[in-house]
Amino acid sequence: MDPLLRSELIRYGEMAQSCYDAFDYDPFSYYFGGCRFPRRAFLDSLHLTRHGYDVTRYLYATANIRLPNFFTKSRWPNLWSPKANWIGYVAVSDDETSRVLGRRDIAIAWRGTVTRLEWLADLMNYLKPVDDNSWCGKKKSYRNFFRSFNKKLHHSIRSRLRQVLTEVKRLTEKYDGAGEEVSITITGHSLGSALATLSAYDIAETGLNLVICVFSFSGPRVGNVRFKERLDFLGVKVLSRAVTRPVSV
Repeated sequence: MDPLLRSELIRYGEMAQSCYDAFDYDPFSYYFGGCRFPRRAFLDSLHLTRHGYDVTRYLYATANIRLPNFFTKSRWPNLWSPKANWIGYVAVSDDETSRVLGRRDIAIAWRGTVTRLEWLADLMNYLKPVDDNSWCGKKKSYRNFFRSFNKKLHHSIRSRLRQVLTEVKRLTEKYDGAGEEVSITITGHSLGSALATLSAYDIAETGLNLVICVFSFSGPRVGNVRFKERLDFLGVKVLSRAVTRPVSV
C-alpha cells in the first residue's frame, strides 16, 4: 500500500474509532449518552494528539423513532439530556499539521451504532427521496439515515446537518478568508459512515468550492444510483470499504 494512503487511513480510522472510545454508555454516569472527555482535552485523553488536530465542536443527535422507553438508560433522574446522544465531533488541523498537509483540513468524525435504539433504527431503513426537488426526481437515500441526520434536538433545536454546516461555515470563513487552502475530510464507521456520506453531500450542495473527501469504514449502502451520480457530479470523493445490501432504484 502507498505509505501516504496508509497514513491517511490510519489517521481518519483512528478518528472514527475515537467516537466509540469516548462515548459514555455507563448507565451509572450522569453524562450517560454524552462524551467521556471535555472538548479541549478530547484528543489528548485518547492519545491522538500526534495527528495534530484541535476539536472545535461536539455533535449531538439521536435515532428518529418513537418507542416505549424500555432500552438502557441512565440511573440518574435528572440526566444532562434525556433525548440527545453524543455522536461525533468537528476538528481542524493545527498550524504544523497544515504545513505538512499543504492545506487546512477540517475533519468531521461520526460515531457508529451503539445504543439499542440506534440498532433498531438501522433495521427500519428503506429508500426515500432526499428532497422535494430531487435531481432527475429519483435521488434517494435510506430513510432513517436521512431522517436521523436531520433530526431536531431537544437541547439545542439544531439538526445534525445544521450543527455541521454552522461549524464548517465558521471554520471556512476563518481560514479560507485568511487565504489558506481548505479541505473537508469526513470519516465514520458503520452508521457513522452513512452519516459521513450524507454530510459530505449536504456540504457539497451548499456550493462551497472545497475538496470534500469521505473515508468510509464498513459502511452500508446509503442511496441509489442517482444519489451516487449526484455525489460524483458534486465532486465528492469517497474511499469506501463498504458493506452493501440489496437496494431498489
